[in-house]
Amino acid sequence: MMRALSLAFWRLFRFIQVLIVTPILVGGTLVFLLIGAAVGAVVATPLVFAFFDQAPGESLANWLVLIPCMVIGAVVGVAMWFQMSGAETFFGNLVGASHGSARFAGKRELKALEQAKGLLIGRNPRTGKLLSYDGPAHLLTLAPTRAGKGVGTVIPNLLAADRSVLVIDPKGENARIAGAARERFGTVHVLDPFEVSGRSSSAYNPLDRLSADSPDLSEDAASLADALVVDPAHQTGDAHWNEEAKALIGGLIMFCAAHEEPERRNLGSVREYLTLPPDRLKALLELMQESESADGLIARAANRFVGKAEREAASVLSNAQRHTHFLDSPRIAKCMARSDFTFSDLRHRITSVFLVLPPNRLDAYSRWLRLLVSQALQDIARDAERPQGASEGRSERLKAPALFLLDEFAALGRLEAVERAMGLMAGYGLQLWPILQDMSQLRDLYGQRAATFVANAGVQQVFGVNDYDTAKWLSQTMGQETIGYQTESRKPGDMPTTGIQVTGRDLLTPDEIMQFQPELQLLRVQGQATAVAQKLRYYADPEFAGLFTPDAR
Repeated sequence: MMRALSLAFWRLFRFIQVLIVTPILVGGTLVFLLIGAAVGAVVATPLVFAFFDQAPGESLANWLVLIPCMVIGAVVGVAMWFQMSGAETFFGNLVGASHGSARFAGKRELKALEQAKGLLIGRNPRTGKLLSYDGPAHLLTLAPTRAGKGVGTVIPNLLAADRSVLVIDPKGENARIAGAARERFGTVHVLDPFEVSGRSSSAYNPLDRLSADSPDLSEDAASLADALVVDPAHQTGDAHWNEEAKALIGGLIMFCAAHEEPERRNLGSVREYLTLPPDRLKALLELMQESESADGLIARAANRFVGKAEREAASVLSNAQRHTHFLDSPRIAKCMARSDFTFSDLRHRITSVFLVLPPNRLDAYSRWLRLLVSQALQDIARDAERPQGASEGRSERLKAPALFLLDEFAALGRLEAVERAMGLMAGYGLQLWPILQDMSQLRDLYGQRAATFVANAGVQQVFGVNDYDTAKWLSQTMGQETIGYQTESRKPGDMPTTGIQVTGRDLLTPDEIMQFQPELQLLRVQGQATAVAQKLRYYADPEFAGLFTPDAR
């Protein structure tokens, strides 16, 4: 509040300054221009008499001497006035950009965002109109917990986006508040194994899309195994064991897809394989070695494991068991027993998928989220690779890309499928919108590759910053502006001399970012200056009145 009042008083003071000082500066400029021209004429007079033996102005020829002298005098006079008065510093538009050209978005740039028809990213604080982004690039939001990511970013777009959406819904409140609104656009599937949303849960079985006859079986199984096995950030000690665990799990997934009855083709059966007694596991591996399905890849996977020393094999098996422990949950098993939809549906008809997982269960069951997000990305990529109309019974693809609102993005851990999608899949009919608490979360997950997420984000939305690392990163990213200031020096017995100095200043310093008004946000739209915008509040904004189901708070 105090910052807002200070800003208002400063703007009023600046306006009064301009109102009073501008006529003085302009008048002074004209006076010194005339004085300079007069001095130039006086200097030129002896030259005219010397060369033409005439008074100034008596012939056209002597004007060739008189006029240049008057122009030079006028320029020198104006320059002296600007230096003496500090006009250059006052107006601030003549200092150039030698130290940086950063600035805030102006009326024209904000108006372009007002006219866009796309994803909602904020509100113009000057006009009160909604700001949207209609480009094809991904988006990125950084905001701490309880800063308004749900009420200002996730739910407004769920209420308004006329496109397919997949959203990670940690508390189930997005499904409760916006589920009915999404039904106006198309089919809604809520995957809620722990029944916190108040809506009946759909189900999705990742193995339903696998076929023993498919040339992609090995790749599909490897993708599932990669989602199941979490590679801890910046830890290389487990790399070997994790890779071998992935190979074993991938082989078991292929065996399940090729040889089990349809009702047993699920990850629950794969978990059952991994927890068999030693003698029965040995028998299973022998069956795999004899399998000719999947071009012999099942047999190769079994041979790879059987060929290991006893202690190494035991460690690999233990690691595979650890990463699949969550599959023992009857709730997860029920939610993965069948498929009520396919993720490629999101590209052919407007479909909304809510992935609901309570925050207190994120650590234990994050692999379930990883599985579903990974499968969704792969299905959409595969669908995009097919020629239009190549899939039997499929409608035309939707023009608007499917939106993945990845709230609590850090809970997914490092996922290669997401990293690839962020760099390559903007043209595949897909827009990712990762939502994190701060820049440190992204760097902890992806290290130097975190720059991939920033570089490929057409919109960077940041608000509520309360950590220095994020504030410093944002300040450096916004750049510096060039500012001018007047200096004055005196020497005993001499007149004071003034000068204009220019220097660079951060458009916003880290501490200014951390003190930003809570109702405001910073938007960095690709190719534009940083914009200051108001945050949205779906429950208070008139545009969303009547669209949402009030949630019991």
